[in-house]
Amino acid sequence: MSLGTSQYESLPGFSPPSTLGPRTAADYWKLPEGEPIELIQGRLIVSPAPNFLHQTISALLTGILMRAAREGGGRACASPIDVVLADHTILQPDLVYISKSRRNIVKPRIEGAPDLVIEILSESNSRRDRVDKLNLYAEFGVAEYWIVDPDGQQFDFLLHNTKKGSEGKFEIQSQHDDCYQSPRLPELTIQLADFWQEVEQHTSDET
Repeated sequence: MSLGTSQYESLPGFSPPSTLGPRTAADYWKLPEGEPIELIQGRLIVSPAPNFLHQTISALLTGILMRAAREGGGRACASPIDVVLADHTILQPDLVYISKSRRNIVKPRIEGAPDLVIEILSESNSRRDRVDKLNLYAEFGVAEYWIVDPDGQQFDFLLHNTKKGSEGKFEIQSQHDDCYQSPRLPELTIQLADFWQEVEQHTSDET
């Protein structure tokens, strides 16, 4: 089956689809390598390329995750990388981290839920990251999810709730200072004030 641009969808607004679409992993693997498309609940969803601010944040976070990987023996990767969660859902998170004990899911693609997923918001994907992907990451057992808001210079740190009866949901972590230490990944810390200062240095118009 040939997949033309008419087969792709976007996800505007705040009305997540209530039923699975017709597409499967078999359709997804027919796409050209590097296409900015995800398979979300049976639908091929296309996104525009991210802007400079988004990519600056991604590059700086990549450095933080790579440092954690060196210290903890894990694996880190920035998009595009396929994360296969189900036959109807293959996502391309902005960044992922897999702990040393779960490195077996790292193959040519990531086969299963990473320990940490990071999504950087943009105008075109805010709803997708805060609603559709959040629900999917929770459903498939991602242990930790960071949502980064470039405009508000804000991180939302969410942990998968392991309490009986609350499985499949995230719980936001309250922040009391400028240092975030992952409760699940001891090798992973981020100094928030320093991070945003570095973002501004790389994106400022001043010379």
